[in-house]
Amino acid sequence: MIESHIIKFMKNEKYISNLIGTFATSVSNDIEKQIAELGGRSLSHEAALVTIYNHPNETIDVLSKVLGLTHSGAVRLINTLEKEELVERRKSVKDARSVVLCVTDKGSQRVELVLGSRETATSKILNNFNDEQKQSFLSLIEIALGSLTTEQVEARKICKLCNEGVCRKQGCPVENSIK
Repeated sequence: MIESHIIKFMKNEKYISNLIGTFATSVSNDIEKQIAELGGRSLSHEAALVTIYNHPNETIDVLSKVLGLTHSGAVRLINTLEKEELVERRKSVKDARSVVLCVTDKGSQRVELVLGSRETATSKILNNFNDEQKQSFLSLIEIALGSLTTEQVEARKICKLCNEGVCRKQGCPVENSIK
């Protein structure tokens, strides 16, 4: 009796894991599609822009870690964003030897479009839930996100396309998990 219950639970757990993977892939694909329809560059470019917007005055080194790029790859990406007048380099106030990154007004406008596209994709899911289901989903996703990391760089990787202005007001579960 106990063995059959354990087997059923394990099958159910595999099923849940499979559904989570499918859900994550589907949402990710839709977000990428929505952002691609803006007609910009690659998703890496858009993620870099949103990351810089969310965390201004960080170095290229920090950005390269968040995006999983080599330093030279991050420099090339920033060169492109700078030529497009979306990002600018500035001398660090903390360390005159360092250069930090900030989005321009044009860059901020682009970030708003990217975040709007992302919200379009995610809102499609929420539109299928009633209020009670939304609250249940919120509780579960906060628990799941809060358990993903305790490291700042990893948190920024997870949130590289987040609208942190919304999340921070609510108490971001990813940022709250950093020790």
